[in-house]
Amino acid sequence: MSILSDRLIRWDRAEKPEELFGCDTSLTIVELKKRYRKLLLEVHPDHNPAEKQLAEKAFFLLQKWYDIAVKKLDSKSYGRSPIIEIVSKNNRYVGYQEPVSGDLSDIFCASDQHACQVIIKILHHPKNNDLIAAEKRSIQIINRQLALDPLRPHFPTFIEQVKLKDKNGAERLANVLMLEKGTYSLADVKRRFPSGVDPADGAWMFHRLLAGLAKTHELGLVHGAVLPTHLLIRPEDHNGILIDWCYSVEIGDRIQAISPPYQHYYPPEVLAKRPASAATDVYMAAMTMLEILGGDGKRGQPSPQTPPLMAALLKSCLIQSPHRRPQDAWEVFEQSHSICKKLFGKPVFREFEM
Repeated sequence: MSILSDRLIRWDRAEKPEELFGCDTSLTIVELKKRYRKLLLEVHPDHNPAEKQLAEKAFFLLQKWYDIAVKKLDSKSYGRSPIIEIVSKNNRYVGYQEPVSGDLSDIFCASDQHACQVIIKILHHPKNNDLIAAEKRSIQIINRQLALDPLRPHFPTFIEQVKLKDKNGAERLANVLMLEKGTYSLADVKRRFPSGVDPADGAWMFHRLLAGLAKTHELGLVHGAVLPTHLLIRPEDHNGILIDWCYSVEIGDRIQAISPPYQHYYPPEVLAKRPASAATDVYMAAMTMLEILGGDGKRGQPSPQTPPLMAALLKSCLIQSPHRRPQDAWEVFEQSHSICKKLFGKPVFREFEM
C-alpha cells in the first residue's frame, strides 16, 4: 500500500483533527500550519500524478480536517477531552467548555459534526421534562408560523430534542439550539452598565423586545419569563433575540414555574397562579427595561436619568391589575416609538459597545 493510500484510508476513518495533526494541547496556529504543509507535500495531486484521483480525495480530506483544527484552536478545545458528548439519530455534539447553570438546566456550548456551534440545555431534574418540552413546542410553532416573517430573527432556532438517561436510569430531555453569535444578554448589559444605559440605547433594546413579544402574542403564546437573562442583543446589527421558552404557555393558561432570583419581575397574576395574558409579558418587559435604565425594580421606581415620558410609559405597564395595564405589545411599541421621536429625533443607528 502506498503512503498516499494509507493516508487516505486513515483520514477517511478519522473522527477528529488530532488524528492528523497530533494531540498536543499547546499546539499553536503556526505549528499547525507547518504540520499541514508537510502533509500537503505528501498528498498534493501535483506530486502524485500516477494516483491523481486518490490524491485529490486525500487533499480534500486534509483541507477539511485542517479547517476543523483551526476552529478547535480558536475555541481552545484542540487536544482536550470533551466535557459533553451526545450522539443523536441525526448528529453528534461535542463540547469542551464548563456549562453555565440556569434555574432549570445546565447550558453547554458545543459543536455538531459539521462544526456548527450550538447550545445544549440539559435539565437538572427529570421532573421538569414538561418545561423543556414546552420550549420545543413553542419554538416549533414559531418556526412554522413565522418562517418567512421579517421578525423571525427575534427568536431562537431549535435544532432537535434528545433524550438522555442519568446514572439512575431516569430519562431527561435536552434541547439543542443554534448558538446566537456576537450576542450579550441584558443581564450582561446590566452588569456592564450598573447605573443604567443611555435611554436612547435602552429604547432600541425595548423595541426589539416588544416586537418579539407582539409576534408571540399573535401566535396565542405568552413567553412567561421576560427577564434580563432571556433577551439577547447583538450590538453589531441591533437585533434582539428572545430566548428560553421553557416557561411559555398558551394565553389563558397558568405559568408553571418562575425564576426565583427574579421573583420581583413577575406580576401579581403569575405569583397568584392566575391565567397569564399578553399583559403579563408586557409587565415583565417594562420591569426589565426599568432596571436596564438604572431604575429600582423592587420599588418600581425609574432612574432619575430616565426621561419622564419614558418613565411614565414604563410605569403604565407595571400597573398591578392585568386588566388595567396595556394588553397589546404593538400598542406599547408604537407609543415608545412616538416618545423616542420627540426625545431623540429621527431614528439613527447608534454604536453600542460592550
